Amino acid sequence: MLSNSHCDSFLRREKIKTLGEAYLHCAIMPSKIRDRNGFQKVTSVSLSGIFSSAHQRRSFLLASCGLLLLCFLAIVWIANRPDQPPALVAFNSFLTSVVASGAFAILSTLYISFFVDPNEVQKAAVVLPQDISQNLDRIVADSVDYQISVRTGRHFRADTLQKLLEQAKRHRQPIRVDAILLDFRDASLCEQYVRFRQSATFDSRLWDVEYVQSEVLATILAIARAKAEYPLLLNVQLYLSKRLSTFRIEGSSQEIIVTREDPKDFAYRYHRSHRDYAAYAHELGLIRTEASAIEIAMDVAPTEVLQKMFGLGTIPAKVIAKAEAAVGAGSPYAY
Repeated sequence: MLSNSHCDSFLRREKIKTLGEAYLHCAIMPSKIRDRNGFQKVTSVSLSGIFSSAHQRRSFLLASCGLLLLCFLAIVWIANRPDQPPALVAFNSFLTSVVASGAFAILSTLYISFFVDPNEVQKAAVVLPQDISQNLDRIVADSVDYQISVRTGRHFRADTLQKLLEQAKRHRQPIRVDAILLDFRDASLCEQYVRFRQSATFDSRLWDVEYVQSEVLATILAIARAKAEYPLLLNVQLYLSKRLSTFRIEGSSQEIIVTREDPKDFAYRYHRSHRDYAAYAHELGLIRTEASAIEIAMDVAPTEVLQKMFGLGTIPAKVIAKAEAAVGAGSPYAY
């Protein structure tokens, strides 16, 4: 049972209710997470947390190698001393055994890892916050299709879309993208989403209805411009959905990753062979079916794309100006 005081206080603070979720948060705690004000706080990491995360394994390996290097330098320094009392000789022998044992352990671990079945690794569902970016990059690198259901698409616009284009150009192969965004035309829906973001996320100070609308439109603009620039490589289907969710589902026909709104939250990935993959793929299909398909305007001036798609005068000029400014902004998530 999870009875230690650290886990108990964490469960009360984060309002975690299920035993399974408690295990994931206490046994696989990231070393650095952000609070809702954007500040990083350091937490302890258990042994299972270290070895379940590629990021933590790299950190552990680098720290171990650094410690062994310091021990080795100390051995060299002691060996070059002209006077070596018995205590120093004994300490030098101890350091020598530490370096030999540590080097053997690291080399053995690297050797054994060569025999790990990659199919078993792929089935691991829990993704720590520090590992989300590399998992998204890996999915993009292997994709000929991509589906995403999000609210504003800030990270998709700033990072994923560019990598999908690079992937298509590198392989000279068209890529199909289904992008589902929040229907910014529904002011009450945007207001509901704003209330959630203001009360429950790390960047709550940013959110108002205009911000939601401008960020959605910025993503639409980025998609439209990318499609206009690479019409033979990028086949995009755009949808606006009235379904509000705290989860973001994205991925390819081979693997899906489910993330949440806050960068300190765990993500979950499901390879096609995973038993839960079909459920999330079906959920994406339902969201797409219920959403409104939007035709992306082509062969129009960049400044007239939104007016062509949604009607002249439908979108306030101030919102369009904010959307134009946001197109080139970076991702707000510290993946």
